[in-house]
Amino acid sequence: MTQKKLLMIVNPTAGKAKSRSPLFDAAAVLSQAGYLLSIHNTAFPGDAAQTTAALGREYDVVVAVGGDGTLNQVVSGLMTMKERPLLGYLAQGSTNDFAASLQIPSNPVAAAALIAKGTPQKLDIGCWNSRYFVYVASFGAFTQTSY
Repeated sequence: MTQKKLLMIVNPTAGKAKSRSPLFDAAAVLSQAGYLLSIHNTAFPGDAAQTTAALGREYDVVVAVGGDGTLNQVVSGLMTMKERPLLGYLAQGSTNDFAASLQIPSNPVAAAALIAKGTPQKLDIGCWNSRYFVYVASFGAFTQTSY
């Protein structure tokens, strides 16, 4: 049996005051579920999208670890591919509105358990002027309204 491969794209600055300790437990859950993990810490704006686009097709699952912006970048990288791996999300941002709307647990271990369970759900992806989005797109005079 071939071992499943999982790429974690981690934004180390997401959620400013959040402890990274639970991510080790989340990684253990995924490893115990049979995934061979690779972890990439983002180093600059756009890194998550670039890394996902460059490496994502080599994996069965790509997991965005960070806030809604990190998730958006990972999705943007995935959208460059014809055949896409599954997407997971460990919400580690400040508010995590998107994860809450999908009832993804804010606890990384609980969210990792859902990923390990492997029950995919469809996700609508929007595109405006060649830019992808998964949750909110705002433009014009009232962009701050949603905040």
